[in-house]
Amino acid sequence: MSDQYLIWSHEHGAWWGPARQGYQVRLSEAGRYSHEEALRICAEAIPGDAARAGALQELPVREADVLAMRVRYRTRFPNLSIEAWE
Repeated sequence: MSDQYLIWSHEHGAWWGPARQGYQVRLSEAGRYSHEEALRICAEAIPGDAARAGALQELPVREADVLAMRVRYRTRFPNLSIEAWE
């Protein structure tokens, strides 16, 4: 079974939704993509204008890594919550 990827949008401050539809604030509602599809989506979003050349607007993130970071965050800051990780 291959890893699932999420896509974080720096531009929108949210996760890509399922089936490339909209943006979701909560991790639980984010779309899951194959590695290849996530890379393709993010590559298509790289701006071509000189003012933002090289900026990554969308970033593919392995779901397992996000979940592991969420555990570490909750261990370090047990009284704080990040909506994007819920």
